[in-house]
Amino acid sequence: MGSARRGRLPWGLLPLALLVLVVGALPFFTALRDSFYHDLYGARSYAGFDNYRFLLGDKAFFLSGGITLAWATLEAILATGLGWGLALLLYESKRTGGLVYAALLVPWAVPAFIAVPLWRMLIHGAGGESVLSALFGLRVNLLTDPGGGFVSALLVGAWMNAPGAVFVLYGALRKLPRAVIEAARLDGAGSAALSRLLYAPLVRSSVIAVFALEFVKAFKEFQVPFLLTAGGPPMIAGITERAVVGATTTLEIYLYDLFQGAEDYGLAAAYAAVAGAFVVLLTLLAFLTGRYAAKQAARQEVAGSKRSGPPRPGRFSARNRAPARVEDGLALVWRRFLGAVIVLSAALLVFALVRTAISGLSSTYVASIMPPFPTLDNFPAVFREDGAGRAFANTLAVSLVTAAIAPLLVLPAALRLRRSGPGLRAAVFAALQALGSAGGMHSLVPLYALFRGIGLVDSYVPVVIVYLFHAAPFALFTTTAFLESLPPSLEESAALEGAGPWQTLSRIVLPLCLPVLATSAMTAFLAAWNGFLVPLLFLNDDAKYTIGIRLYSYVGGVASGAPRWNRFAAASLVNLAVVGLVLARLKGPLSRAPTAESEQ
Repeated sequence: MGSARRGRLPWGLLPLALLVLVVGALPFFTALRDSFYHDLYGARSYAGFDNYRFLLGDKAFFLSGGITLAWATLEAILATGLGWGLALLLYESKRTGGLVYAALLVPWAVPAFIAVPLWRMLIHGAGGESVLSALFGLRVNLLTDPGGGFVSALLVGAWMNAPGAVFVLYGALRKLPRAVIEAARLDGAGSAALSRLLYAPLVRSSVIAVFALEFVKAFKEFQVPFLLTAGGPPMIAGITERAVVGATTTLEIYLYDLFQGAEDYGLAAAYAAVAGAFVVLLTLLAFLTGRYAAKQAARQEVAGSKRSGPPRPGRFSARNRAPARVEDGLALVWRRFLGAVIVLSAALLVFALVRTAISGLSSTYVASIMPPFPTLDNFPAVFREDGAGRAFANTLAVSLVTAAIAPLLVLPAALRLRRSGPGLRAAVFAALQALGSAGGMHSLVPLYALFRGIGLVDSYVPVVIVYLFHAAPFALFTTTAFLESLPPSLEESAALEGAGPWQTLSRIVLPLCLPVLATSAMTAFLAAWNGFLVPLLFLNDDAKYTIGIRLYSYVGGVASGAPRWNRFAAASLVNLAVVGLVLARLKGPLSRAPTAESEQ
């Protein structure tokens, strides 16, 4: 019977495999195929290597590649370093940890299409006259200052990505053996010595994995440089014969601008193929690095479990007490400084959002705490005059459809993986993680061509399909883990009572899975609600815009004229309130699992 089961085709994996093939893998092969053709508004002709010869002669492309490499390296260093410092603060400081944790929820929960334009308002203001210049005297003009634009975008990107690094590293620190730490403290170790000689070596594998993932994510970054600087002010070296490269024109932004402006889609496909190859290679390296880090962590855990005593006697006490106190003081000051930065920056962003939303003027100038001509008229105006209600309805429809399909898509696959061996499970999860990490503008551009060929561009079908692909890894992992946690005795008892496979599934397994399926639906809903890049590329009709694109239309790029900041802030607050209500509404039902009730 076991051999017969192994011989069955994995039909449960077929819908998910088809989704992964279409969204995850096919765009890369399509880009490679189309790169050998000229495609002028659908009229195709064989081009050979013409598109690649054009690419090799494009200095702007290689310059944007250098900017991307510098951006990814520096942002990964900043995000990982900030994450490490704040994780140590959360781990060691019980008094301020709650405040820092709450502040981290702001960059983690506020979508980029809200947070990044707000930072643009705070940093750039009106030609450099902004809150930043009023508070600290730093005048940064994102239209004319390449260095200031690059540094500003880099800091905002690190600020947005830091919470993920903090939560991962904080989780790794919490797994450290408390007995070893307490023994080190008794041996004379201070805060700095613990972090340098104990914490860092023990969680080194997690730090390496976080850095690798942050690097890949930053390498294909689009939203932060696009929303903050729209590619950045032009550099002298960036003015070429074919294009103008700004200080933050990453490969993804360069490809987007090329796709929007080029008449020959085959040329954009060649650029997408090359950019995609770089991202796939980096994703593979990051994946191998993560696996190596995981193996190292497992070895350290085994070694730690075999260790019977505290650290080597005298390892810490032999240190000179005066330098140790100085080192501990500097470490404490540095961590509290990082904590103050994240708390004050989060508070400043929230203050700017609320203050601007109740302002009667669309102005970035701050002369007092209270806004000029305070009013609540902006909130009804975004619905009555701007038609934001339609954008909210569109977003709700897309999110609900995504949330409804996601559990139906992953449940058959999870049931099949539950009965399979560890090899197949590992392969499926690795493929989902790798293809999901390798996606970006370079894969969406050829995917746009695929849907254009079947007449589905400017519709919600490709938007929902891409969102389902993004939601699949988490939904499949959590559902499979939950199914594996169910005791086999439940199904065995049902079989003894005469229940068939479908009765067992519908009457026992499925009701028990409702909480985890609801969790998958909720995460898919929130991810679709907060989406920006996919509707930006696939939707052209104003009447079909989701709320992310509608909010972007209020303020546009950094060079857009007459941005309506007060309407943008009001609609953003409404958007955050809706998401908060969804989370609050679903928090209660998700916490009540049938298995927990049955055990009481």
